[in-house]
Formats: sequence, structure tokens, C-alpha cells
Amino acid sequence: MTAQLPARGRPRKHRRRRVRTKALVLLAVTASLLLFVGRGTAQVLATFSCSDHPVLLHVAASPDIAPAIDQIANAFTREHRQVDGRCVTVQVDAVPSSVATGVVDGQHPVPGQGAIDAWIPDSSLWVDEARGFAVGAQTVQPAGFSVARSPLMLVMPAAAAARTAAFAGAGWRLLLPRAAGGPAVPRALRVDLPDPAQSAVGLAALIEVTRLLGPDPAGQVNFTKFVYSCSVTPSFDNPASLASFVSQAAPPLDGMPVTVASEQAVIAYDEANPRHPLAARYPGGSSPLLGSPELDYPYVLTTDNPIQLDAAGAFGQMLRGRYAAAVIRYAGFRSGDGAVDAVPATFGLGEQLLQPAPPASPTEAAVTLRAWQKLALESRDLTLLDVSGLMARPAAPGGPTIEQAMTRTATLGLGLFPDGASIGLWEFAASLGHGLPYKQLVSIGPLSAPLGLNLTRRAELARVNAGVTPAAGQGAALYGSILAGYTYMLRTWQPQYYNALIVLTAGVENAPGDITARRLIARLSRLASPSRPVAIVIVVFGDPPDFPYLQRIAAATGGQAYEITNPAQVGKVFFQAIAHRLCSVGCVRA
Repeated sequence: MTAQLPARGRPRKHRRRRVRTKALVLLAVTASLLLFVGRGTAQVLATFSCSDHPVLLHVAASPDIAPAIDQIANAFTREHRQVDGRCVTVQVDAVPSSVATGVVDGQHPVPGQGAIDAWIPDSSLWVDEARGFAVGAQTVQPAGFSVARSPLMLVMPAAAAARTAAFAGAGWRLLLPRAAGGPAVPRALRVDLPDPAQSAVGLAALIEVTRLLGPDPAGQVNFTKFVYSCSVTPSFDNPASLASFVSQAAPPLDGMPVTVASEQAVIAYDEANPRHPLAARYPGGSSPLLGSPELDYPYVLTTDNPIQLDAAGAFGQMLRGRYAAAVIRYAGFRSGDGAVDAVPATFGLGEQLLQPAPPASPTEAAVTLRAWQKLALESRDLTLLDVSGLMARPAAPGGPTIEQAMTRTATLGLGLFPDGASIGLWEFAASLGHGLPYKQLVSIGPLSAPLGLNLTRRAELARVNAGVTPAAGQGAALYGSILAGYTYMLRTWQPQYYNALIVLTAGVENAPGDITARRLIARLSRLASPSRPVAIVIVVFGDPPDFPYLQRIAAATGGQAYEITNPAQVGKVFFQAIAHRLCSVGCVRA
């Protein structure tokens, strides 16, 4: 029996192996089922957690790129990316860059506009502006990359471009009037400039014009002529607005407009209107500073909440990926690295030379915008007209009197002011009644405003000016009248206007008992205030001996004195006087 024990033991071992194998198989199947169930449960839980208390990331994007960013955001949200154990949902709002800037820098909050956690403006110019304020400097943090790019182009309706030979090669000079160095173009050509205070396209174009003209006094005068010659418009940044722009060239208007728009806007318009494509050119120039600036669509973090920052960072990674770049290019933009999809040959863009312009520094952009704002201010002017007996003298042997020449000068000058300007008129001599040397002829108000029956203030000023005659035998209380006019303008000073006293005179002071030039200069130096600036602009017909005093009188208020010998010179004086607004704050006093 002892010998039989091993034989009986072997089957037991075999059965143990079979039991162990079955157990292992059962364990593997069970583990697989548990893993499958676990994965399903995790997916269910992830879906549940993404709908339960997600991190909501608010992204404000420029309206032109917002649809593409929204498509990327939807893909990102579907991936159930998590921060702090919670899924991130991205909400994209189309907000004009100028509006979003006022929100993130704290200067112009918009009622009903929620917090902005991340921001994609159309240009870094807005980022520089926002960081110029305390709130913006603290919360506005560029992520260091661009989501998209789009160079700027000069644009005309095809029919108008066909009648403008200079469109093909004039570059930025096309926007300048002939008097400022512009090319020969049809008289009907009109420059529609997107408002630089509201549009990065307009500001970038303005920077290129300032680079073209230069910073010297002649360049400032030509810049002033440019500002006064162009029409300010909203941006043409989508097919609908560009369609409205193109319609201006169709009958019965037959207009000749030219504007600046982004490459993406041009492509989007041409795709929507293949039978009526735009004429578009990349502007260039001989200077390396000139060329096509670009909208660079930076990604910017605008929150100090740690969780929101993490969520914005995760979405930023998505924006730098291949999928996002493909979506951006499909929408007509160049991707952040400058890559572009093939442009259809019918557009003609692929055959043109693109000369990129260096980006503007924050200082250059701020100075240019400030210059625009100074020149764009409507004028509020009191004109002081000399009617002393001196004005009855001939302006030249055998020619008209000084009064006649000055009247013509005033009429020509009046025609240079836009309807929004507010102008009034006084006359002065030695004594015009009530013991005063001056008298109001027309009150200050908008030129387009009605003044009497069927008469505007512009028409009334022209009528009164034509009827002015010298006061025979009277001297001129020039300095006292200037002081009275200046104190009146200070007392009635209006913000949002460029307030000035314009003096048209023979330049001679000869009224007994009137204030002296030295005392006037001292009084003006005490009265002049940078917070309520009123500039004195003196236009003298002839060559009076006391002209240096008149220069000092004007300079004491940040103004200037001019000598002319021909009424036709008034246009030159007008633009020089307007350009003098660009004088720095330090020249408010003599």
C-alpha cells in the first residue's frame, strides 16, 4: 500500500493545476470586466463632472476672428480638459478691441459685460494701450504668442482703381493730398480712413503716414493736410461693410473711395462676391520703415484668479496646436507663425510683393494717436477783426485796401473750417461804443447751425464779413482787444474743442491809454493754463514794426503769429496754425 501512494498523489497535483488555471482565467475575465466598467464609469463621471461646476473661461475676441476662435473653443471643451479637478468650458464673446481695451484696463467698463479672463484683440497696439493704465498694467499679461496674423492692404473698388493709375505703385503716398506730396489722382478720390482711435487698422495706417512724412515741421504741416483731407469711417473688416464700400463706386454715385483693410477681410469679401472682387495692394516704400503692417491677434491673459489662469493656459496650448492653425488659415488668416493657405489665383494676392513694416513701439503708437486726437478736435474760435482806420490803407500801391485784402483772407479761411467748427466774430478799433474798443458781430456757435430764417452761421459770417468797413480816423486798441477776447475764451472754454483766439490785423497798436505789449505778455503768461488751453493765432497783413511783440504775445499762449502779403497765403497759414497744435505741452508758455 505504501507503494501505491505516489500513484494516487499525481492525480491530485494535476487537479490542483486545473483548479489554479480556471481561477486565473476567471480572475482575468473579472478584472477585464471591472476595467471595462471602470472606464465606462469614469467616462460617465467625467461627463457628469464636466456638467457639474465646470470652470467657465470667458474669452473676448475681436469680431473678425471670433467665429474661428469659437470653433476651436468648442473642440477644446469636448476634450474635457481639467484644472483643479474640474473640466474647463470656454465661452467666446465677439467684443470690438477698442471696447475690450476699456474693460480690461478699467477705464471704460461696459454695463452688463462680465469678466474677461483671456483676450484676443486684433493688434498688440491695444495691449500696449491697456497696459498704460494701473489696472491694465497689473492684470493684462501677454502670453507671448499670436493666434493669427493678417497684413494690411490698400483697397479700392475695381471700377475706381481702373481710373486711378497711381493705385498700382504709389503705396502709402496714395492717401496723401497733392499739397502734402501725394500723387496725381482723380479729383474725386476720397480717402476713407478707419478711425485711429477705434481701429487698429486706422492707427497702423496713420503710423505709416507719419513715417512717410517725417517728424520735422514740414512733415507736421503735411500730416495736418492729410488729416483734414481724409474722411473718418468705421473699419471695413467684414464682407458686408466692404460691400457697402464697393457700392460707392457704382452709379449713380460713381465714387472714388480708397481705404485700408486686412488681407483676411479682402479674402472673405472676394469669396462672398466672386463677380465683383476688390482691387487690393500691399503698400510698400523705399524706406525699411514702410510697408504693410499686420494685425497680429495676440493671446492675452487678463485675470488674476489662479484657476482661471490655469484654464486660460490650457486653452492657450490648444490655440498653439495644429488644429487651431488649420482653423485659423481656413478662415482666411495667416496662422500665428505667418503661414498662409494657397490664395486662389483670381485674387491676385499671391503675385504681389509683401513688404512687412516693422511693428510700432508703444511710444510711437501713443505719440501718433495723440497727434491725431489733437488735430481731430473741432475748432472753437473767436475771430477778432481789425476795423481801425489803418485798414483803409492800400495793401500795395494801386491795389485793394488792407481791409479788403483781410476780408478776402477771412472768407477764404472760413471755407477751410468744417461744419462742426464753432466760430464767432468780433470787430475792434479804438472805440466802438459803450466805452469799449471791440464789439460782437456774430456769436460763437457751430457753422452749420441755423442763425435766423434760412441762414446758417457760416452764411451769416460770410455776409457780415463782406459788409465790414474801416472806422475812419480811429486808431487800434490792439493789445486791449486781444486781452478782452482771450479772457472771454478762457471764461467760456469748452472741453473736446481746440479753443483759440484768431486775430486778423494790420499789426499796429496806437490807441491812447491802451495796455502795453509788455504788460499784455505778462498778463497772458499768468492767465495761460495747460488745463484750459486757449491759443492766440495772429495773422498780420504787411510788415508792421512791432511784429516781434505779436510773436511773443501769441507764444505766451502756445499760439503763433504769421505775416502774409497775399490773401492766397491763408491756406498755408491755416495748416501751419493747425499743425502748431502738435506743439508739446512745454510750449504752452513763452
